Amino acid sequence: MLCTALMAAALLGTVVNSHMILKQPPPYGKDTLDNSPLAADGSNFPCKLRPGAFQAPAGETVARIGESMPLSFIGSATHGGGSCQVSLTSDLQPSKDSKWMVIKSIEGGCPANVAGNLDGGADLEGATVFHYTIPEGIDPGQYTLAWTWFNRIGNREMYMNCAPITVAVGSSERSANPEENVVLKRSASFPPMFIANINGCITKEGIDIRFPDPGDDVEFAGNPANLAPVGSAVCTGVPTFGGDGMAAGTARNAYLEYEEQIPNYE
Repeated sequence: MLCTALMAAALLGTVVNSHMILKQPPPYGKDTLDNSPLAADGSNFPCKLRPGAFQAPAGETVARIGESMPLSFIGSATHGGGSCQVSLTSDLQPSKDSKWMVIKSIEGGCPANVAGNLDGGADLEGATVFHYTIPEGIDPGQYTLAWTWFNRIGNREMYMNCAPITVAVGSSERSANPEENVVLKRSASFPPMFIANINGCITKEGIDIRFPDPGDDVEFAGNPANLAPVGSAVCTGVPTFGGDGMAAGTARNAYLEYEEQIPNYE
């Protein structure tokens, strides 16, 4: 019995030490960044607040507007995948009051489309490499990028890593007409980051959540049978903070043109 308990403890330690962290773009505070989820009470939201949380990585990540950028991970405990978002804030040391703009949502299969965990340890780089694009409407300048993840299987958790990026003008020239640029900037609208499992609103285990307001860039990367039914509650409970990201509070299809590909499992 003691032997069994020791084996179980060793296995648990392996899983805990193999949780996912951001590889690309290189995250803030890598020397102090562990691979655990955010605290259940939200005390270290955002960006896993800690001493050295915003220590800059060695190199600069430059993302040009309209160009594809890699989003990759290290680790093996993918917890059956789940749903992720990529968000930006102009705050270089974000706080709970920071305003986040979602630029990409991945519904299902993030960080990998597997039933459980990947085979490997904490240094494994076998998870899916996704890509994001800085959209028009984001001004050139310095930003903090956040990767957030809601795992499908296991404890109800929210993972979050942050990275500094510099947004630069894309290769295609902007309009020479300043009035057109003003219209473009005003028409760009980005939804707030979805927050759950650290604020009293808890997601359901065993499903890939559909974000209430996923934005325009949405990728379906998992098993359609695992997607939350359209119209179902994304989480249950009253959020103590981060309620802006709840939108209507129910899952919905991001794109109508995907309805034939992504069945509505009621």
